[in-house]
Amino acid sequence: MVNAVIERFQRLDAAFSERASKGECLYGRFSALACISATETPDVLTDRTLTIRDRMNEGLGSWRSPGRAMRLVFSAALASSNRTADQFFAIREALNERRRERGSRMLSHGGSCAALALAVAGGETGQVDTFFDILDEIALPWWRRVPAREDVLAATFAAMGETPDCARKKLDRARNALRAAGVPGHHVEGAAQEICLGPIDHGEIAAAWTSLNTAVRGRPVLRNGVGKTGLAVLAARGRGAETADRLVSSFETVRALRPRPSGQVAARLAMRLAQAQTGTSQPHAAARDLAAILAAQAAVIAAVAGTTAAVAAAS
Repeated sequence: MVNAVIERFQRLDAAFSERASKGECLYGRFSALACISATETPDVLTDRTLTIRDRMNEGLGSWRSPGRAMRLVFSAALASSNRTADQFFAIREALNERRRERGSRMLSHGGSCAALALAVAGGETGQVDTFFDILDEIALPWWRRVPAREDVLAATFAAMGETPDCARKKLDRARNALRAAGVPGHHVEGAAQEICLGPIDHGEIAAAWTSLNTAVRGRPVLRNGVGKTGLAVLAARGRGAETADRLVSSFETVRALRPRPSGQVAARLAMRLAQAQTGTSQPHAAARDLAAILAAQAAVIAAVAGTTAAVAAAS
């Protein structure tokens, strides 16, 4: 029997593949992933996404970030959360205006990542000051930070009504749980910034981290494709052996897609699909949606870098 989450992803992927333009094929895959927990049918979500995408193109023009293809994923996140492009624009404008007034650091993609996170999490323009306060509280030194990820996390915390102090404590709790579980130090931060939105159980993470690593030891495609950060995220809700099985089924699903994704694109899709199967994308929709968007960005960068390296080697 096909897992319900996988079946829904396949239907969403087919709907986006049919409607998206040729240049949006890869982004359509991550758009399907961003919609996976929504309740509407794939056709309804696709129609709504494309309507929002057209409005995004109209409002952003040809030069503003995010780029035209990435706007499909942004629009899918908005469609999945029953939010509109105009709500996104209003929050983005408020963020950028307040950033200038406060003299804060530049935001990723011209404030688009933060605006989208705040919008899909149910936030409003009145929460922009809280966003900047939280961002100041959780910011890493510039040489260690991933700005887009910090923007997304701060915006999600703000939309959830967290105070800066509580946000930092939740992030510290996640870091401590991962370190206690034995997650290597340089993988802790990325995983902590994702799992800190949900409940943290030190004992379950430790047990799942051990069993998940044991389960993937004989499956190199899982270990090398997802990486330690991905495994740490998947271990956050326990059930390590079960999660490894979900990861296998996710990779099989991704390999069956046509055109077939490869490399980092396939690994990121499989990891997020396994996360959706195990329920670790909860408790908040924003974490799920923005994880898909950041994965899309990373996958595209990796694909472009791989192509450039191949051309350089051949020349």
